[in-house]
Amino acid sequence: MSRRSSTRSSVSSCASWASRLVPARAGPASLSASRIGSAHKMAEHRFFLEGPLVPEGALALSPQDVHHLRSVLRLGAGDEIVVVSSDGEAALVRLTMVSAEGVSGSVREAVEAPRVPRVWLVQGLAKGEKMDLVVRMVTELGCERIVPLMTSRSVVRLDPARAEARVERWQRIAAGAAKQAQLVRVPDVTPVVTIAGLTDALEGAALTLVAWEDSFGAPSIASAIEEAALPASAAVAIVIGPEGGLSAEEVTQLRHEGAGVVSLGDTILRTETAGVVATALALAARGGLGGV
Repeated sequence: MSRRSSTRSSVSSCASWASRLVPARAGPASLSASRIGSAHKMAEHRFFLEGPLVPEGALALSPQDVHHLRSVLRLGAGDEIVVVSSDGEAALVRLTMVSAEGVSGSVREAVEAPRVPRVWLVQGLAKGEKMDLVVRMVTELGCERIVPLMTSRSVVRLDPARAEARVERWQRIAAGAAKQAQLVRVPDVTPVVTIAGLTDALEGAALTLVAWEDSFGAPSIASAIEEAALPASAAVAIVIGPEGGLSAEEVTQLRHEGAGVVSLGDTILRTETAGVVATALALAARGGLGGV
């Protein structure tokens, strides 16, 4: 988060399908949400379904994706794509029918890959297209949830209608970035919240770490996460303030609710840079990003 447009980085049942071809009527089981593995090499194109994954039949694609698949990519029966269901299951699918009305296919193979750590970013609203950039980049990194935050010092102020429209835009950006990065999960972009509503938005997070430029001597993100000794399935939330930073009162409230304060180092980062860096550091500390 920052002052004067910059932020100080000091801060307080598809499983049975796996690895083999399966009969078209095999029953699905859940797959862990993760980065697409070897199966994507067999199909260059991937699509996110608007519903569950079924072994055979109609694919729940949006009208836009149906048009893209049929008219832009010119795919047809016999071609293969990777699909990701609304609950995170992924599979290699062979198309059996493509028309303007819809697309059908049959599952050929489940897609399995290494676990992606659960990191959530609470990003203070930023001016212009900065939020678009943050959403795109943290999605590519593997962020699981993005929470837009409006604080007392936020330069950007959104009424309910504008906030809803922005969230819809950010969710579309996240979906596009997830396709580009070959992910099998699209981060959930929550409604815009205030500090008062942040507790509900972060329900389920095992650890919340807050970035604040007025706190010195705080541990690093890696140190704080290591000290917490969390199980692999736990979610970690990182809070980054807007251009104007978080107020002392807001940080006190977050601390009172159990958040810790951490540091990104001695440099000064813009709010959009801090959000991306903090997400990357948290993912790395939890074993993501190739263990860097």
